Amino acid sequence: MNINILENFYKEPESIISMLDNDYPISGCGTGNRSIPLQQMNPKLYERFCDKIFHIHNLKRDGLHLTSFFMEHKTNLEDDVFSKRWVHIDGKNPDVCLMTMDEYKLVLCGQILLTPNPDPEAGIKMYDLKPEVKWTERELIDNCINNYTLPKSKYDAGMISLEEYKKIHEEYHNNFELTCEVKNVYNRMVSWKAGTLHGEPMTKKMEKRLTQYFFIQRI
Repeated sequence: MNINILENFYKEPESIISMLDNDYPISGCGTGNRSIPLQQMNPKLYERFCDKIFHIHNLKRDGLHLTSFFMEHKTNLEDDVFSKRWVHIDGKNPDVCLMTMDEYKLVLCGQILLTPNPDPEAGIKMYDLKPEVKWTERELIDNCINNYTLPKSKYDAGMISLEEYKKIHEEYHNNFELTCEVKNVYNRMVSWKAGTLHGEPMTKKMEKRLTQYFFIQRI
């Protein structure tokens, strides 16, 4: 598994956080609300960010485009199951909520962890399908990109009970095995090859989780 980790990504991460001003106005197909794209928020910072990310990963910008935004997730104290989050593959965005493999253009995915004094356990966990799970490519996309947010939406809408939600969550996650865990460290960059199964647990020790997401895709 190809995972990249870089400590102290920003020289002054506090200035990045203050720039956001707690403004996350956009809701997409996934969980949580996000900022406007970094490209609109601060074009000069976006260009410096792109240069650094492409350099770190030894990628040329020809034929590729980088998207970046910030998200703040809050710990749901209703039940521990909501802190476990869902194993998924990155791919959801405000423009494409359902996709096929032909439409999957991502090359690289990553995060800058920007929660001051974080709980290390609220990091990123990587997974593989268990050997006995023989999902087709279509099933993998449907289960881990297109549909994994549906149970929480149904629960929030009152369509299923908490016990039903917990059963669906458990049955779904029985398909995966943990392969790698990256701890949450302030100002740490973590990146991985697109298509990697992963999850981002929350904990009661950390009420909020601030993350800068970035995605490189073919154009």
